[in-house]
Parts: sequence; structure tokens; C-alpha cells
Amino acid sequence: MTQGNEHPGSGYGQQQPGGYPPPPQGAPGQYGGYPQQYPPQPPARGTNTMAILALVFAFVFAPLGIVFGIMGRKQIARTGEGGDGLALAGLIVGSLFTLLGIVYIIFMIVAISAAVSSYPG
Repeated sequence: MTQGNEHPGSGYGQQQPGGYPPPPQGAPGQYGGYPQQYPPQPPARGTNTMAILALVFAFVFAPLGIVFGIMGRKQIARTGEGGDGLALAGLIVGSLFTLLGIVYIIFMIVAISAAVSSYPG
């Protein structure tokens, strides 16, 4: 049988006035009775800024995407930060767009020179 504020199966027994359960009891230095993790977890790795810039500049100004991609991959190898995939994607997309831009410029030069040479004049 239950009496007063006691809930069956709650594991708290008699509750304090106001309906709140008593605070959990733990060892000194433990907040809220929850055990601390040991060993402490290392802080989360951040994403390398050069890797992010590599992907952004691959679409804005492709040659800078190549430069930032190379710099980002070198920094990631040295520091262990995250973002290796971003740097690689910036490097690949920047290289592809730079190559397409060079092909376009060559095509335009050939087309204009062909048009000028065929002009009777």
C-alpha cells in the first residue's frame, strides 16, 4: 500500500513537501549524484578554418580553393583537426573549376581568332 506522497516503484520513498524527491546522495565533488567520467573526455575537435575556406572559395574563385585546400590538408595532418573531407572537396572542386575556366578561355581565344581571320577586310 502506498501512503501519502509515496509512489510505488519510484524508488524515492517519502517525498519532501512540494512534491519534489529528495536530492540524490553522492560522493563529495559529484554534482547531483551523477558519477564523473574518468578519464576526462578530450575536448571536441574543431573543423579546420582553411578547409571551410577551401570549399567556399572553390565556388567563388576556384584557384583560391586549390590553395586553401592544400594548406588545410597540411594543417589537418599536423594538428589532427577535423575537416579533411572539406579540404579535399575544395581542392577537387577548385581544380575542376579552374581547369574548366582555362578550357573556356582557350576556346574563346580560338573562336575570336577564327572569326577575325575570316573577316574580309
